Amino acid sequence: MSTADRGLDWLLENLLTKTPGARHALVLSRDGLKMVFTSQLDDDRADQLSAVAAGIQSLSLSASADFGDGSITSGQAMVEFAGGVLLIVPAGAGAHLAVVAEEDTDVGVVGHNMNELVEQIGSYLTADPRPPQYSGGPAS
Repeated sequence: MSTADRGLDWLLENLLTKTPGARHALVLSRDGLKMVFTSQLDDDRADQLSAVAAGIQSLSLSASADFGDGSITSGQAMVEFAGGVLLIVPAGAGAHLAVVAEEDTDVGVVGHNMNELVEQIGSYLTADPRPPQYSGGPAS
């Protein structure tokens, strides 16, 4: 996590404070790497939430491409499960903001607060694509 990312954790904590029922918040890269997360998550749980959110976002993009208007743009996704709800919104180029909230939470309020945060600081919530890794093997 970079110094800039650590500076954003207080903004995520503030999001939880002002959003009734919100339990966890996390910013992840498009490929599922955690960037910054709230203190209620430890590293392992943040990794797990990042992987789940990236998978859901990927499925959402595929559904949009196959059954939507054909554009592959980053949209919002929501999953309800026993005991909670997970909301995911685009958060700058190559990044997403994910929030886990209680099952009886007003998802409209959660989504509004998430989008408001992204509008305010979206330029800081970007994840540049990772460069391809050199395999170290012989050239073909």
